Amino acid sequence: MSKKDFKDLNCSIAQTLDQIGEHWTFMILRNAFMGIRRFEDFQQQLSISPTVLSQRLKKLTENDILEKRKSKTDGRSVEYKLTEKGLDIYPILIALMDWGEKYAPSSCGERLLLVDRQDGKPIGPVSVLAHDGRPLTARDVQVRPGNGADEPMIDLVHHRRSFSQ
Repeated sequence: MSKKDFKDLNCSIAQTLDQIGEHWTFMILRNAFMGIRRFEDFQQQLSISPTVLSQRLKKLTENDILEKRKSKTDGRSVEYKLTEKGLDIYPILIALMDWGEKYAPSSCGERLLLVDRQDGKPIGPVSVLAHDGRPLTARDVQVRPGNGADEPMIDLVHHRRSFSQ
């Protein structure tokens, strides 16, 4: 089975997956958020093949998620830095981490602790909030087609209306 290209699918999730939906990409992004910048450091920390790493870094730079620039310390090497678009992926990574800690936990405890720099207190889980700050679950949200919805998306919205689990 070949990988489906999502470029022509009119869906924000599909468009996101087209840019960052490969598992190595998320691991590279995780490491970029941890401060890794150089190709060699990504490769060593992830034990990823140079070819795969090169392909993923190229796609991330083409999609303006990472910026490739000359190293300030060594003019012969390059570094990869998160762009504003890349920084906006942070809640997605935290949501994945929250889910993994809940449904695929380590028997030794939490793998990473995230704390607020300002007060040192643990951050809360990523959640969907109502306009008044109430946390919402999938059952609490109604989906309506937006102005950019095409017929397949409108059809999908009609399926969602009958969602109840």
